[in-house]
Amino acid sequence: MGRKEDNIQKAQSLIENPERIRNMGIAAHIDHGKTTLSDNLIAGGAGMMSEDLAGKQLMLDYDEQEQARGGITINAAVASMVHEFEGNSYLINLIDTPGHVDFGGDVTRAMRAVDGGVIIVVDSVEGVMPQTETVIRQALKEKVKPVLFINKVDRLINELKLNADEMQRRFAKIITDVNRLLAKYSPPPEFKQAWQVNVQEGKVAFGSASTTGQHPFLP
Repeated sequence: MGRKEDNIQKAQSLIENPERIRNMGIAAHIDHGKTTLSDNLIAGGAGMMSEDLAGKQLMLDYDEQEQARGGITINAAVASMVHEFEGNSYLINLIDTPGHVDFGGDVTRAMRAVDGGVIIVVDSVEGVMPQTETVIRQALKEKVKPVLFINKVDRLINELKLNADEMQRRFAKIITDVNRLLAKYSPPPEFKQAWQVNVQEGKVAFGSASTTGQHPFLP
């Protein structure tokens, strides 16, 4: 049995066990790479598609209009995958939401279905943008706990030619900007501090869902 078939079989066995099901969202400003990141999670984490297609297939942009617009998400879409944690299997329903302000209604509806938190994706070069603030506000309004993924880290090296210290300062600024928004829009006061994101507690991750060129330090 292949990995994809194995995951499908595991998913079917978990469907009737609500305690092992988590609905997670993924949200971002337009073109910050959340759908490409979703592809990589589906490929690498769940084996549900070829890793060679990750970032190209844009699996959750299933609508013809989305494909015609070059991967601009219009509708919220869901992919299910199985994740192992501390010896237990969990069925993760990943909900990809629109990043364009015109389709914000789908973001709100998706957040109401989320019970396992939301991944806020931020482009490392562009940083926090207006729609980043909007999706954070929408998540907090529905009391959905966020974590932060700083994406397109390769751009800092390939395009901006930043050194390690400069990259660290940029990361720190993005984390500070996100935490400022979390404090501003946090629902009950007890969440203001508890829901702040930081690297030490595993609430911030870094990566490149799709590389823009060869890393200059690689042969």
